[in-house]
Amino acid sequence: MQSILKCCAGLDVHKMMVMATVQTEDENGEIKEITQSFKTYRRERRKLRDYLVKHQVELVVMESTGVYWKCVHETLIKAGLKVWVVNARHKSMS
Repeated sequence: MQSILKCCAGLDVHKMMVMATVQTEDENGEIKEITQSFKTYRRERRKLRDYLVKHQVELVVMESTGVYWKCVHETLIKAGLKVWVVNARHKSMS
């Protein structure tokens, strides 16, 4: 199967913490995962943004749980990252 993205990230957003998992594909087609947690304070959201930019993430996907995702979303959008807000209950139709 051919990859669509070489590097993407999934965020699990909580009230006081964001878990970020970055998946990258190396030149051999191997998938590597790196997970790191960040607090939701402004300075930590900037660290999250920088972390995603450093890893050259092409797409960030996050679930729209409560209202906690909004400030994280805004920080990432302002940095020019492509962000999808999704609902885990919506399943693919393929």
